[in-house]
Amino acid sequence: MPYLCVSEFDNIAAKVNTISFTPPPGNSKFVGYFLFMNKGRDMGSKEKKSVTLTNQIAEILKDEINYGKIKPGEALIERQLAERFSASNIPVREALRILEGKGFIVHRKFSGYTVREINPEEMVELYDISQFLSSQLLSKGIPRYTELTYHRFRSLIEAMTKSTDTDKSVSLLIDFAETAYAPAGLDYSMELAKQLLHRNIPIIQGMVERIYGGKIPTDFHRKFMELCQKKETQKATQCWLEEFEKMTKSFVTIINQLKNE
Repeated sequence: MPYLCVSEFDNIAAKVNTISFTPPPGNSKFVGYFLFMNKGRDMGSKEKKSVTLTNQIAEILKDEINYGKIKPGEALIERQLAERFSASNIPVREALRILEGKGFIVHRKFSGYTVREINPEEMVELYDISQFLSSQLLSKGIPRYTELTYHRFRSLIEAMTKSTDTDKSVSLLIDFAETAYAPAGLDYSMELAKQLLHRNIPIIQGMVERIYGGKIPTDFHRKFMELCQKKETQKATQCWLEEFEKMTKSFVTIINQLKNE
């Protein structure tokens, strides 16, 4: 598969309706999506106590979002959260920025923070972009896998088999994908893929929880590794893409069912 070109990026970027970034001449609109996903991720250095409180608040809110105590579309008001956690506005504000950076909440001018709502259209958009990047990275990366790569795959598969915690399972799933993508040596595409994965942790968590009950079956990962070891790059890539398509379709069905309840 050839390297990504501007026209290909433009076709994919056209699906990303939330971008208002205009790239400089010669660059892809996809850069805008990269910046959009990075929004709110950086945190300045704080005192240890403040960082600890910030992380605690972010973790509590994340769990409440994941388990439905805080509903999609519900507002998160800084002042009310500060009162609830007996904290100043600073750690609360930083906690909200962490959650925004990880894709759990969104911030809109004049309306503040609200819990992110996942809809079928967003899933289709995510699917299109992920398929494009996965094809690019796997077709270049699989022929470069070494024994170290396969050792890492085996370790992750073993950990997936033992994990019954959704957060841990999601972390392992993302680690497996990054391990599969990295050998391609396409730094820009790799960075985009990593940002896409980490920005959409809530969607991945939803998939793992709703489709697999929090425990990831490893049949696909074993089959993918076996095909890679046989140097069947095209079949391995197709296996990867078909699994993600199956997960996406299942999750879209679940979302539609929940909307109709």
